[in-house]
Amino acid sequence: MNVFARAAIAADLSWVPDMAALDGPPVTAESFVKAYLADPSTWHWSTDMLNYPREIVLRRVLAIIAQARLPDHQLALGQLGAGPLEDLMSDALLEDLRTWMPFTPEMRYALGNVRMNVEPPTLRHRLEAMLLYR
Repeated sequence: MNVFARAAIAADLSWVPDMAALDGPPVTAESFVKAYLADPSTWHWSTDMLNYPREIVLRRVLAIIAQARLPDHQLALGQLGAGPLEDLMSDALLEDLRTWMPFTPEMRYALGNVRMNVEPPTLRHRLEAMLLYR
């Protein structure tokens, strides 16, 4: 099973931040996602590639996107696109996202905030095709 599939993320909650390690109260997957969506500026550190490995960041990002709703969460989705999704952009990321197709409007919005001007044309075209798939 793809560890980035919705069911895998829901079943294995190792991606939830360990707030005790940061001297904070424990959070559940649900409370983390709600907190991020309510105030992405406060929680931006939780999806920073400098702080966490790729797999953890991507699982967090996908869990957040799965619960986001437009237009209420535009700020959070834009931050995820311009931040971690942009940092992760690669053929490997697009392969990991295949299980999420067809993309929800929220996923398309987040991916639409990824700057692709420095990526190879083949990667840009592949992302464009994935965004158009309905």
